[in-house]
Amino acid sequence: MNDPTEQAAAWFLRLRGDARLAEQAEFRSWLAADPANAEEYRAFEALWNDFGSTRQTEALAMAMERQQRGQPRYLGRGAVALVLMLASAAGWLGYRQSPQQLALHTPIGERQQITLRDGSELQLNAATRIDVRYGWRQRSIDLRQGEALFDVARNPLRPFVIDSGLAQITVRGTRFVVNRLPDRLRISVDHGRVEVASTRHPNETWQVEAGQVVEVDGNGYLRKVDLPADNALAFTRGNLVFEDADLGEIAASLSRYRERPLQAHTGYPSPRISAVLQLSDVEDFIRALPTIAPVRVTEGRQSTELSAR
Repeated sequence: MNDPTEQAAAWFLRLRGDARLAEQAEFRSWLAADPANAEEYRAFEALWNDFGSTRQTEALAMAMERQQRGQPRYLGRGAVALVLMLASAAGWLGYRQSPQQLALHTPIGERQQITLRDGSELQLNAATRIDVRYGWRQRSIDLRQGEALFDVARNPLRPFVIDSGLAQITVRGTRFVVNRLPDRLRISVDHGRVEVASTRHPNETWQVEAGQVVEVDGNGYLRKVDLPADNALAFTRGNLVFEDADLGEIAASLSRYRERPLQAHTGYPSPRISAVLQLSDVEDFIRALPTIAPVRVTEGRQSTELSAR
């Protein structure tokens, strides 16, 4: 196997497994032996990192996983041929693509669905602001404000990382919602698994499974929340679901759908509210609040205020 492209494909597969130190040293020597070697290897990294087709990315991932389970250290020509075939079919071999950067913002009362270059889908709730930065080795999202559903295309080698201020959330392919509330961050996992790491406390790192909900409080501590994860997807269906919600959560969620914001002034303990409403019924729900919970609704100079009574 003298062709640099085939050699690069072979090394690409070998290094996806548990390469020994001797193999890593051999790889570095191979890179240094010819500039074409490094160029071809970078091409395979670009192929993997920037597949435009989720289906092809997953096919390559499964092929690699089968190869690693079967013969992790000795890779046959067939596996190399598979990588080359997928690369050629996708039209990506030797391709160099600049990183993707986007600044996304949804106005009050408007939701938006976006498909990113790798096939990942985002559904932004109203009044949400995120920055997207796709580099060669990592897919990065800054959730600056609001709430979003992330349906992440699977890529074991290129993690999808969300920075939300209080925590960093890392996944490689899953579906989950991140809700940035005024005093906490809520992560609801619909399927797959995500890693949640507190920004303030490096030892606070949890693996959150499908169906689970966790929150990160204002001090950076994580806790499990006894809520159905599916509640968080309600906004994608045109609804809001509150279950044992305090006034802070009520105010933040409803403010995304009205020009005049709601401000919560909670006592201790705060009233807890459970309700399901359509997004078109936000104003009716606010008017009805005093009849369903011990809540006072008053109009201030610049906002509508909710307080316990």
